[in-house]
Amino acid sequence: MNYLLFIISAFLLGFIAAIPAGPIQIEVMRRSINGHLKAALMVILGAFVSDVVYGSIAFFGITPFLRERMVMAVFWLGGSLILILLGVLTIRNTLNPRDPDAQSKYLIKKRWSFLGGLSLSGTNPMMILWWLLGARIFVDIGLIDVFTHRIAVFFLLAGSLGLAAYLVLLSIALYWAKRFISIKRMRQINLGFGIVLILLAGYFIFTSIRYFLNPG
Repeated sequence: MNYLLFIISAFLLGFIAAIPAGPIQIEVMRRSINGHLKAALMVILGAFVSDVVYGSIAFFGITPFLRERMVMAVFWLGGSLILILLGVLTIRNTLNPRDPDAQSKYLIKKRWSFLGGLSLSGTNPMMILWWLLGARIFVDIGLIDVFTHRIAVFFLLAGSLGLAAYLVLLSIALYWAKRFISIKRMRQINLGFGIVLILLAGYFIFTSIRYFLNPG
C-alpha cells in the first residue's frame, strides 16, 4: 500500500467534498466578504472539529445508532432551526438602517463563529455516511487493502484537512476580493446570504419531515 498516495487521495477527496455550497460555506463566505477573516477561520475550525468527531464516530463509535432515520430526522430538524435563526438575523441586520454596523458586530464575534461552525456541521449526520462512503471507495479502487484503525486515523485526518483547506482558500479569496465591492453591493450580498440560509433551512425541514414520516 502506498501511504503517500493514500493520504494525498484522502486529502483531495475531502477538498472536493467541501466544494458544493452548504450552510458552512455560506457562513464562511458571509464573514470573509464582510472583512472578518479571523471569524471565518473560526467557523472553519468549528466545522473541522465536528467533522473529526463524526469521522471518529463513523469508524470507531456508535454508527448504527446515528444511522437510524428517526435520529437523523432530529439532527436535520435541529440544523433547520439553527439555519432559520442565522437567516433571520442576517436579513434583519442587513435591512436595519439604524445600525449599519450591526452585521459586522454580529459576524466578527469569534466565539460565536466557532460555535456556529461546530453546531451547523454537528447537525449534519450525513457526514457519517460520507466518511463511510469515502472509505468504501478507497477499498474498492485498491488504495486500501484492509481498513485498520491506523488507516482510519490517517484517512480521517487527511480528509478533514482537505475539507478545511478548501474553506480556508475560499475565505482568503473572498476576503481579498471584498475591497472591490461597494457597500450597497455588500448589503445586497448579505441579504442574499440570509435568503439562502432560509432556503437551506426549508430543505432541512423537508428532509426531517420525510424521515419522520418514513422511519423504517
